[in-house]
Amino acid sequence: MDTSLARLLSCMQRELDLVREFIGVLKAEEAALMDLGNGAALSDSTASKNLCADKLAAIGAERGKLLASLGYSADKAGLDAAARKHPALQAVWGELYSKAQQASELNAANGVMIDTFLAHNQQAMAALKAMAGIGDLYDASGRSKPVGAAGQKRAIRAG
Repeated sequence: MDTSLARLLSCMQRELDLVREFIGVLKAEEAALMDLGNGAALSDSTASKNLCADKLAAIGAERGKLLASLGYSADKAGLDAAARKHPALQAVWGELYSKAQQASELNAANGVMIDTFLAHNQQAMAALKAMAGIGDLYDASGRSKPVGAAGQKRAIRAG
């Protein structure tokens, strides 16, 4: 096996290991999202997720350069073509693609949960503000509104 091809295979194997790690992080994030009272776990999983995503981006760029050095594009089509021409890449590429799809699906599902929680929190905050008589502090043009019952002006009577 030629050295450029061996380097690409090694890079893809490291990328596969990172994608597996990322799936673990996404599963931890999902568990943290389900455990509503555990903000620390969610914070930890978010930090791990960001670190893993950075590593994946870096190794993806490295893979792209290695593919380019072999005359292939840095995208899925390039990987498909390289795997067709070099059977040694096929097993790793097949598993890498499969795991990347799994990670994408988990990330999307977690995103839906996060969006749902955010929407519920915003609705709850709006309801609490209304119950407390706190309206918006600014109107649509950016002018400050007086704060009072439901954010409305109070009539003051003399005498």
